[in-house]
Amino acid sequence: MRARTKAFDAVAESRKWKEAVAKETKGMTAEQTIAYFDRTAVRQRFEAALRRAEQAGESGAEEGSQ
Repeated sequence: MRARTKAFDAVAESRKWKEAVAKETKGMTAEQTIAYFDRTAVRQRFEAALRRAEQAGESGAEEGSQ
């Protein structure tokens, strides 16, 4: 059996994200921390919607060229 090399280390990425968030939220009040995560969630939903729209536009362009 061959050893596999991971292309993506989820645990390492999770730790990096956790450390980055801890640095950004250090010293914030509870209300500020909640607002920080609300802002982040809104941005993530917006980016996901943009990706879906871009994918829909690409598939629409392909259909139109046939």
